[in-house]
Amino acid sequence: MQRRLLFIPVSGGRGGGELQRSLILARTLRAQAGDAVDIRFVVHRQAPFPHEEFQATPLPGSPTRSEAEVAAAITGFAPHLCLFDSSLRMTALHAARDAGSRTAYLSARPNSRWRGLDPRKRHLLDAHWLLAPDRLGAPPPWPERLGRLLLRDTRFRYFDAVFEPPDDAEAGRLLATHGLAAGGYDLVCPGGPGYVVDGMAPMALMAAAGGARDLPVLAVDPGEHALPPGWTALPRMPNRVLMGLVRGARLNVINGGGLLVQALSLGAPCLAVPMQEEQAQRIAAFAARNAVLTCAAQRDAVAAAWQDASNDPVALDALRERARALGLRNDLQAMIDELRTLLDA
Repeated sequence: MQRRLLFIPVSGGRGGGELQRSLILARTLRAQAGDAVDIRFVVHRQAPFPHEEFQATPLPGSPTRSEAEVAAAITGFAPHLCLFDSSLRMTALHAARDAGSRTAYLSARPNSRWRGLDPRKRHLLDAHWLLAPDRLGAPPPWPERLGRLLLRDTRFRYFDAVFEPPDDAEAGRLLATHGLAAGGYDLVCPGGPGYVVDGMAPMALMAAAGGARDLPVLAVDPGEHALPPGWTALPRMPNRVLMGLVRGARLNVINGGGLLVQALSLGAPCLAVPMQEEQAQRIAAFAARNAVLTCAAQRDAVAAAWQDASNDPVALDALRERARALGLRNDLQAMIDELRTLLDA
């Protein structure tokens, strides 16, 4: 019998990391399970979404602000499993239970983690998957341990990173169209279009700080921002291709979100610039192991850190080795296995 899976990630008008993570899971599961699983989404109606791949219920806002619409989508689809990513409202959980659905929650940030530790959700949540790579083996804080005791019916599991294996061949073909090859470019992908740092949007900050470089710069999804000479704008692309570009870059200039963890899992050298306090905490954990370069989210600080890194190729090679030494895992298949177990339960 065909199983039904509903993804409910946080999503804004420009998408977001949670939506991209859900798409990575959905594509991987479809590649492995084929038509045995009917996969659908609920997403912000303005979010960039591949409607040619998956059916989606459009929402007037993020799932956290569209409770009635999310509950109606759950009731109408009656999924065997609802996977919530960073959005976990009681209304949706009750709707899932009423529809006979299993429930799983994926949290990647401290402020979203506590939603999956709420004692009121003890009998409503089957699984809580925590992305906590920055702990680097340290035990969970005591509030989290207490939450796990209170939610004894919920299965907790910890993961590092979730990304598609790099498609080096496709990345190489993309580079060749721009006359480039691995090691011959820097990559800029600061994300966070909703942030304002040093009075600018993240991509504008990077462009102002970077200027003309000694190597070409590839800027991923720059939107309408003007780019300096020597910079090339790249559109959104499949995660597997982006991972190939990240692994081949001399230096990745990025923020402290999910892409940083993906890059470090590949042993790629990074200059990580925090776009919010939560990212600063994650970056600090990796910087304490000297596995990532970092600086304040200010134009002059980014410019100086980027130039220093460019001037010292030996130090960049050492940075790659320290990133690999972190031992971060790509847990994509492990999470897919958990999904399939819940779907078949």
